Amino acid sequence: MMRKVVIVITALLLFLIDQTVIPFFAINGSYASVLFTFFAIFALMSDYEDAVLTGLISGLLQDLYFPYGFGIHTLLNIMLFLGLSRVGKTLKEGKRALPLLIVSLAQTLKTVILIAIFSILGISVNFTSVMIIPL
Repeated sequence: MMRKVVIVITALLLFLIDQTVIPFFAINGSYASVLFTFFAIFALMSDYEDAVLTGLISGLLQDLYFPYGFGIHTLLNIMLFLGLSRVGKTLKEGKRALPLLIVSLAQTLKTVILIAIFSILGISVNFTSVMIIPL
């Protein structure tokens, strides 16, 4: 129970940082989510239950200020975090750059899927964000 409380408090603090500090570091209006990055790394090192919990919490928080398609972030985060949790079980210790590369690829995949969904719905999107956000 205490672990879940710590996860929720951490998510809220990272969400506040995402909404207040990180936009100052935007490049062409795009910036990565500290909330997604932290919990993606956390999911890479945890079990399926924690991956679902962190995907649900981080997705809901990301959807709060997302004007189109409420629930898209939640669904994508849960699916990606479950995949990251599965991949994390096969990683060998000692590989320091590999988790960051995997999380960066997951962020790229999420951004590409979001852009594809919005293109289908006819909502204009920033295509340069595909290159900027994972970096």
